[in-house]
Amino acid sequence: MTTSRINRSDRDYQGVSVFMYRKHETRATEGERRKSFATELRDVRIARGLSLADLAARTHYSRAHLANVEHGRRAATTELAEACDSALDAGGELLALIPRPRQGDSDTVTRPAQLPAAPGRFVGRDEQLSVLDAISGRTDRLSIATVHGPPGVGKSTLALQWAHREIGGFPDGQLFADLRGHSGHQSPASPAEVLEDFLVSLGLTPADVPASEEKRAALFRTMTHDRCILVVLDNAASSDQVRPLLPGAAGSTVLVTSRIMLTGLAVRAGATQVALAPFDAHDSLRFLREVVGPRVDDEPEAALSVLDRCGHLPLAVAVAAERIAAHPIRLSELAEELAEEHQRLAALTANEDADVRAVFSWSYRALPVAAARMFRLLGLHPGKEISAAAAAALADAQPGQALDLLRTLATCHLVEEAGRDRFWLHELLRVYASEQALAVDTPQDIEQAQVRELSWYLDTAGTAGRALEPFRPPAPARATSALDYADAFSWCEQEMAGFPSVVGLALKTGHPGLACRISQALFSYFHLRKPWTIWDRTYHLGLEAATKLGDSSLQADMLTGLGLVELGLGRPENGRDAFRRGLDLLEAETEPSRSAWCHIGIGLANADMEDFDSARSSLERGMVIHRAQNDEHAESVVLVHLADLCREEGRTDDALRYAGRALSLCRSIDDRYGEGLSLYQIGMTYFAAGQFETAIPELEEALSAQQAAHDDKGQADTLWALARTLIYLGDRDKARSRLEEAADIFASRGDPAEAAVRASIGDLETRRDH
Repeated sequence: MTTSRINRSDRDYQGVSVFMYRKHETRATEGERRKSFATELRDVRIARGLSLADLAARTHYSRAHLANVEHGRRAATTELAEACDSALDAGGELLALIPRPRQGDSDTVTRPAQLPAAPGRFVGRDEQLSVLDAISGRTDRLSIATVHGPPGVGKSTLALQWAHREIGGFPDGQLFADLRGHSGHQSPASPAEVLEDFLVSLGLTPADVPASEEKRAALFRTMTHDRCILVVLDNAASSDQVRPLLPGAAGSTVLVTSRIMLTGLAVRAGATQVALAPFDAHDSLRFLREVVGPRVDDEPEAALSVLDRCGHLPLAVAVAAERIAAHPIRLSELAEELAEEHQRLAALTANEDADVRAVFSWSYRALPVAAARMFRLLGLHPGKEISAAAAAALADAQPGQALDLLRTLATCHLVEEAGRDRFWLHELLRVYASEQALAVDTPQDIEQAQVRELSWYLDTAGTAGRALEPFRPPAPARATSALDYADAFSWCEQEMAGFPSVVGLALKTGHPGLACRISQALFSYFHLRKPWTIWDRTYHLGLEAATKLGDSSLQADMLTGLGLVELGLGRPENGRDAFRRGLDLLEAETEPSRSAWCHIGIGLANADMEDFDSARSSLERGMVIHRAQNDEHAESVVLVHLADLCREEGRTDDALRYAGRALSLCRSIDDRYGEGLSLYQIGMTYFAAGQFETAIPELEEALSAQQAAHDDKGQADTLWALARTLIYLGDRDKARSRLEEAADIFASRGDPAEAAVRASIGDLETRRDH
C-alpha cells in the first residue's frame, strides 16, 4: 500500500512538471506578442484621438480592463482584439497580433468556463461594481474581494453580473463553486471536495488528484501559477473554508460571497470587503418596473407601498414583482396583503428557491443558542434601531453580554450596526424574528421581556429628563444611573424616532401605566427639542392610555403637552381647547401646579391670537400659583412670556424688567434653555426699541446659551433676529450668513419658517442688485 501511494504521488508531480514545462515553452513568445498588442492598441487609440473611456463605450469592455491590457497587465483575448480592431477601424492589424493556439495546446492547457448564467435582470450596484473593477486591476498580487450582506440582498447576483461583464479579462478560465455555507438541505462543501472539482476542471483525471486536502491545495496553486483566472466562490461559510481554495498567482482574482463578514480572509489574505445593502428606493422601483412594466406607473403609490413593505430587499422585491407580473393582481391588492405582518412572509413566497422565510431560516438555524434567543427577542422590540443597553434589558442580560450577542448577529448580517453600540434590524427580518419568538418562547417569557424593556425605557427617560431640567419636580420613575446634560440629550436624540413605538407597545400589550409614565418622563426633552410630530404622536398615545386608566391628572399632563404642540404648529385655538380640557379635569385646590400650567398655556394661546388682556390675566394667574409653590422655574417661564406681551404692546421698559428678572431666576437654577430664551427676549426688546447696537450682544449671548442647551429651534429664531438687526445696521453680508444658518436649521426641523427666511435671503439679493 505504501509503495503504491508513493508511486501515485510521484506520478502526480511528474504530470504537473510536464504540464508546467509545456506551458512555459511558449511564455516568452506570448509575452512579446502581448506587449506588442498592448503597445499597438495604445498607439492606434491615441492616433484616433480616443480616450480609454471612449474606447470602453465603443467596445463594451470596462475602462479598467482596457487600461490593464494597454499596460500589459492583462492578456487580450481574440474577442477583445476583434472588438478593438472594429472600434478603431484598424483593418485587422490588432487582431493579427493575438497568438493563435498551437497544434496540441488544447490537450495541454484546459481553460474552464464554469460560471453559471448571468442574471436575467440587474439594476444599480454601481458603487460595488466600481470597487470590484479596482480590485481586479491589481497585478502585483492575487486580488480577493468578499461580497457580504444579509440573506436575500443579491450577493450572488452581483458577483455573477460582474464576473460575466469582465469575463474577457480572464483568458485562462473561470472557476465557480457553491460552498453551501447557508443551505436549506446540504451541509457546507469541504475545501477538499471543491479542490477535486477544480483540479479535474483544470485537466487532471480523477485518478491523478491527490488524496489529502493539503496536497490538493498545493497542486491547485501550482496548476494556476502564472495563469490569469477568475475564481468565484459563492455562499461561503467561513474564512477557513475559503483559504485552501485561493490560487497562488498574482494577476488572478477571487470573488467570494458570504452572509458573514469574512474578517479572517481580510486580515490574513488581504481581501477587500464589499458590503451589500438592500436597494435604495430608486433601484427598487427600477427593478419593479422592469418586471411588471407600465402597470407600475398606473398605481405609483401602491408600488411604493409594496416596495416599502418588502424593505427594498432584492429577493423580496423580485418575488413581489413576479407575483404581480404572473397573476392578475393589482399592486394595491398586494400592498394590502403585505400590510398584514402575520402574512407578509407567506405572501413573499414564490417557490423553494425564492422563499424569503426559508432563506432567512438558513441563517437563523446556524446561530448558537444564546444568539438565536437574542434574535427572536429583537423581533419584540418596537423600533427599527436598538441599543445594546435596551437589548440587555430585553434579554435580561448584562450589557457586555448583550453587545457580544448583537455583534455575533451582525457578523452574519441578521442585524446591522447603526453606530456605536447601536444596531438595526431589517423590517422583514424583524417580522421573521417575531414569528420565531411566538413559535419558540412562552407567552410569559415574551411578556416579561417586553416589560423589562419598557421599564428600562421609563427609567432611562426619567433619568434623562432630570438631567435636562433638574429644577422640575422629578418624574415618577426610579433612577438607573446618572447622566449629565450632554449624555441625556444624546440618548434622547438617538432614541427619539422610536418613542411613539415604545409608548404604543406599552399600550398595545396592556400596560397603559407604563405608556403614560414614559410619555410623561419625556416632557423635558420634548419641551427642549420640540420635535412636533413625534411629540404629538407620543402624547396622543399617552392620552389614550391615561383615559383607559381613568387618571385625570395624567390626562391633564398629556393635554398640556398636546396644547404646547398645537401652539408650536400655529394652531392656537386648538391649543387653548387642549389646555381648557386639562383644566376641567383637575381639582385646582389639590393640584395647583398642574392647574397653573394650564392657565399659562391658555395665556400663551390668547397671546398668539392677539388677545393680550386675556393673555396677561391667565399668565399672571399662573404665576401667582407657582410663586405660592416656590417654583422659580415656572415663574421664570411666565416672566419671559409677560416680557413678550409687553414688547408687543410697545412697553419696552416693562419688557426689559420682566426679561431681566427671568434671566436672573434661570441663572440661579441653571436653566440653560430659559437663559437663552430670556436673553433672546432682551435682545428683541432692544430691537423693537430701535437700539440695534445694544441688541446685537444680547442676541449673540442668547445664541451661545441656546447652543449650550442644544436648543436648535431657539438658535434658528435668534439667528433670524440677528440677521434682521444686522440689516438695519447695514451689514448685509453678515446678515446673509446668519439667514442661511437659520434657514438650514429650520429646514432640518421641517419648520415652515424656512420659507420666510429663504424669502428674506432673496430680498437681500434683490436689494444688492439695485
